[in-house]
Amino acid sequence: MGKGMLMDERRPPKGLIVDLITPLSDTGGIDRGSLRRLLERVLPHVDGVLLGSPRVGEGRSLGLNHKVDLLASALALIGDDTPMFFWISGESSEATLEILVALEDTLRTVDYRGNVFWLDSPLYYHSNRGLYKHYEELTSLADNPIVLHNDPGLIEFLDRPLKRSNIRTSIVKELGVMEGIRGLVFCGSLARVNNYQRSLSRRSDFRVYDGDETRFLEHPSMSGIVSMGANVAPEVWSMITRSSLGIRDDEDPGRLFELGALLRDLWRMYRENPVRIIKEALVDLKVIAFPACTPKTEPLRDSVTPLVEFLSHYHLQ
Repeated sequence: MGKGMLMDERRPPKGLIVDLITPLSDTGGIDRGSLRRLLERVLPHVDGVLLGSPRVGEGRSLGLNHKVDLLASALALIGDDTPMFFWISGESSEATLEILVALEDTLRTVDYRGNVFWLDSPLYYHSNRGLYKHYEELTSLADNPIVLHNDPGLIEFLDRPLKRSNIRTSIVKELGVMEGIRGLVFCGSLARVNNYQRSLSRRSDFRVYDGDETRFLEHPSMSGIVSMGANVAPEVWSMITRSSLGIRDDEDPGRLFELGALLRDLWRMYRENPVRIIKEALVDLKVIAFPACTPKTEPLRDSVTPLVEFLSHYHLQ
C-alpha cells in the first residue's frame, strides 16, 4: 500500500491508552476467551489499546507466532473504532523488521480498516547513532505509522552495556519530521520530556504520551497516558484522564482529588510486579481464566496484599 492518503489520515488518539496484559492459556498460547472478556471490560472506557508491550504485555518474551496470534485475535475483537498500538521491537534491527513485516501481513490478510500504530523502543536493540537512517528503512516498509517508545528502565533488562538509555533530544527532533512517525510514549525525567516536547513544537499532530502513571497524576501530559492500571480500573482512569486533558469538565474537583489518591494507592498495590499481580486479580474477578505469565515475569512475593480486595472495597470490580 505504501504511505499514501490512508497513513496521512492516521493520527494517534488523545486520552487513555490501556497497556493491556496478554492473557495466556495454561499451555502458554493466547487465550482468546480471556482476551475477549478483558476487552469487554476496558473498551467502553479507553481511547486506545496497547498490545504486547515490553513490560505489562510481556512482549519481550512473546515469540513471533504469539505476536501474530495476539494481533489477529485482537483485530477480530476490537473492531475498527478503537485505535490499536502494538509493540514491534526485537532483539536486533533485523528481528524488528521481521516482526513489522509479519504484523503488516496479518493486517492485510484480514483487511483491517481501523487505525494501527506500531510502538517501537529503538534503544532496546539500536544505539542513538544511525537512528534516522534506521527509521527511513522502517517507515518505508510500514503501511501504518510508528510511535516511538523511550523507557530507560527497559534498557536495564539488557545484558549488554549501552552508553545511553534515553533517545537524545536532537535525534527526537530529527525523527519528529518524519511523516511515518506520529508520537512518543515517554518514561523518564520531567526535564527530559519537556525538552522532547520543545524539540517537537513545530509538529502539531505529534502525540507525546506519559508512560508513568504517577507522574501523569501530578503533571499530566497534553496527549494522554499509557496505563497498566486501566486493566483493573478502566472507568476511574478514564475519568481522571479526560478531566486532566480538559476533555470533560463536569467532575467535582474534590471528587477528582479522591480518585487521584485512589489511583496512587492502586499503583502501590501492583508496582512490585504489575503483570503477575494484575493477572491474579483478573482471575479472581473471573475476567481471565489463568494467571499464566511468560518466564521473564518476576515471581509473586508472598507479602503482596491481594489487589482484588482493594478493588472490591472501592467498588471497582
